Amino acid sequence: MTIQDIINWFGTNSTLVLIYFGAILLLSLLGLLLVKPKNYKTAVKYFYSLMVYAVCIPGILSFLLLLYNLFFLKANLLQLDIMTTFLPLGATIISLVIINKTVPMSLIPGFGRLSGLFLVIMITFFMTYFIQKMFFGVFFVGRAQYLILFFLALLLLMRFAWKKVVS
Repeated sequence: MTIQDIINWFGTNSTLVLIYFGAILLLSLLGLLLVKPKNYKTAVKYFYSLMVYAVCIPGILSFLLLLYNLFFLKANLLQLDIMTTFLPLGATIISLVIINKTVPMSLIPGFGRLSGLFLVIMITFFMTYFIQKMFFGVFFVGRAQYLILFFLALLLLMRFAWKKVVS
């Protein structure tokens, strides 16, 4: 089984994907109606943490899939599958907005680590893309100072992102 087979499975089983993200959206809307700051207790914190992870991990993966299709494969946006590319990303954004209206993200356990993980993944993705595009240009056209500055900036960003993941 390849990654493409998994992506195709999600595309062909669209009802399961719709039920999954629909349930998360309904739970976040229900939380908007029922959860108030005065009844925000430990069990509710962990429930929201579970919901945030349940919606963010597929959203991050679909965002990376979208970026990979755009930058590396040069795919046409009109030919990408809605269920595997756009629906998880849209559901993530909508759910996080609704959850943030209910409870500030700073009160949800683990959200800082999740955002740090997303930052590390994005930096790694863009490092891969820029190294792929600039590899020959740096050695034949660019100056060594630009390479060193690029490396130092990347190192500082990775250090900041790593601190957010482990703290």
